[in-house]
Amino acid sequence: MTEHLGENAELYPLGLLDDDAVHDVERHIALCFACAERVAQAQSVAAALAAALPQATPSPALERRLRESARPQPGAAKARASIFPFGLAAAIALIFLGLGWQTLVLHQQLKADDVALVTMVHSHFNHVSMAPESANPVAAKILYARDGSWIYIIADKPGGSLHAIAETATGTIDLGVLPGTGETASLLLHPRERIRSVTLQRAGTDVASARLMY
Repeated sequence: MTEHLGENAELYPLGLLDDDAVHDVERHIALCFACAERVAQAQSVAAALAAALPQATPSPALERRLRESARPQPGAAKARASIFPFGLAAAIALIFLGLGWQTLVLHQQLKADDVALVTMVHSHFNHVSMAPESANPVAAKILYARDGSWIYIIADKPGGSLHAIAETATGTIDLGVLPGTGETASLLLHPRERIRSVTLQRAGTDVASARLMY
């Protein structure tokens, strides 16, 4: 591995990368401790900014101007370097002004859960999006320590009480209900053995699942 993530380490937690770039980042940080730490630091900074800024809805004119500023412009590498700081600042402003970006759900949950934030900042971790398992699934993601010492499950708009079931080398574990505020639900655990997969259930029906790769 000869190249590191560069500015994508900061853009990734903000949700500003396309799907291909997201997959490239996730593959890279699974193998590169230095970049995984940089991404974790970027996530903690974003969460701190979210905690410091009031929630507000921008005017249509401001939203349009910020989106234009954040949009990549054609030109040489030098020109890109010159516009990047303002573009990133505009993107951060968009996110923290409450425009409903999916990544903001994670930042808000981290802000509300200092224990989870501190755990992630000081750990090497992977994450995986949970695949839908029914006609009425839930959007969820799992962050987990590479040594298996902790697992953090986050669900957006759970649509009811969510129950987490895990599979390990020795059998099935009931992880319990994901506490939530209505808009999000999350669960931070320190399991006694390494978890291989997680399934979320709503009213006894599987709604999302994911396999964890260490």
